[in-house]
Amino acid sequence: MEEQYLQTDKGNIFYRKGGQGEAVLLLHGNGEDSTIFENQYSFLLDSFTVFAMDTRGHGQSDLFVEILTFQRIAEDIVSLLEKHNLHQVHIIGYSDGGNIGLYIAAHYPEKVRSLITLGANFEVDGLIESALQEIMLEKETILQISNKNEKIRRLCIINLMVDELSLTSKDLRAIKAPVLVLAGENDLIKKSQTKKIADHISKAVYKFIPGGGHDFFITDPTSFEEASKEFYKEMGELK
Repeated sequence: MEEQYLQTDKGNIFYRKGGQGEAVLLLHGNGEDSTIFENQYSFLLDSFTVFAMDTRGHGQSDLFVEILTFQRIAEDIVSLLEKHNLHQVHIIGYSDGGNIGLYIAAHYPEKVRSLITLGANFEVDGLIESALQEIMLEKETILQISNKNEKIRRLCIINLMVDELSLTSKDLRAIKAPVLVLAGENDLIKKSQTKKIADHISKAVYKFIPGGGHDFFITDPTSFEEASKEFYKEMGELK
């Protein structure tokens, strides 16, 4: 995977690119970076041109804003597609990356060929109670950080899961692309939330990975590979 930077009006966005074929964009979760998909690169590179982005404020990408929103990240993604003359892209998003994928599919439907979400939620209370409490405790800790720039960066990131979780039922109903909604059997996302996402999207199906947690694609990469290949085969993208 070749390392590159996207220049924007608000700093630089880091991404990796490799392979050939239709484009797949990988979006990591909150507070992470694109290396979280290292176990997925190899099988995706066999069939697709793979883009793995460090979203704004994460990994090697600049923040350059004091409030980070889904819309700002979506604009970065659209700029990346324009840079590489891509009219459409398949998106695979984990956790927060899945939420952003849902946002893009709703607000930029012409850009999204398909979407696979892994442990996504569109409502804050779609998280199990213990996970939500942990986020609130972490936010309280961040508020005590003395370094102003680090505090802003950390608050921008964590707020994507709470104050800036900009998704509604109306957004989901606007999604026209095929969507595979995946979650672990023992995920941090309520089963009812996973089902609710799929129910709101006309071309969505959902699947729970047996025994899987929130990070099932890391602990059991084969389960994700099999589910995604089946999805792409049904779309006619893989033989």
